[in-house]
Amino acid sequence: MRRTGFSSGMKTPTSPAALRVARSLTRLHISEVSEILKIPRRAIAAAELGASTVNEHNVRLLEFYESRGIEFLGELTFGREVARAGARWRAPSNVDFTDGEQYHTEKAGMSFVAARNLLGLKQSEVAAASVLASNAIGKLETGQAWPSAIEKLRAFYIDRGVEFLGWSDARSQLYYGVGVRWQS
Repeated sequence: MRRTGFSSGMKTPTSPAALRVARSLTRLHISEVSEILKIPRRAIAAAELGASTVNEHNVRLLEFYESRGIEFLGELTFGREVARAGARWRAPSNVDFTDGEQYHTEKAGMSFVAARNLLGLKQSEVAAASVLASNAIGKLETGQAWPSAIEKLRAFYIDRGVEFLGWSDARSQLYYGVGVRWQS
């Protein structure tokens, strides 16, 4: 369906950084998203870099990730960039949720992949700037424990304006609402 004007159901495009975060949270490769949505990879890459003038691609990506359980964050003021942009897994509002809805959970409370993608950096760039070994960053991004590096990497991202999101359930030892956004 082609959208040609404003309507009550029309979505506002999100920031390129939020699209990168959403894709990293869903653990999908750009080629997988391209195949599912029938949008060329280069168009997805352009939307994630902010180099696209086709808002329809941005909105289709936004709707796709929302259908997977992603919640987009940010404060929109017309004529300005989205402030505090980011994305996270949709989560119940409190630990006593009883609506029967299934929510995505994570074993780790921080998504270092999402943080890296919010900044738009490669693993090698994070390794060089954080003075951490690439293999430590890779292990942390896949959820493996690397105790001596966790706090260093967390501090690296926080120093660059990343806010980590999510909360844990003590009973299950799982995290809900994991994601990242820009600090205020």
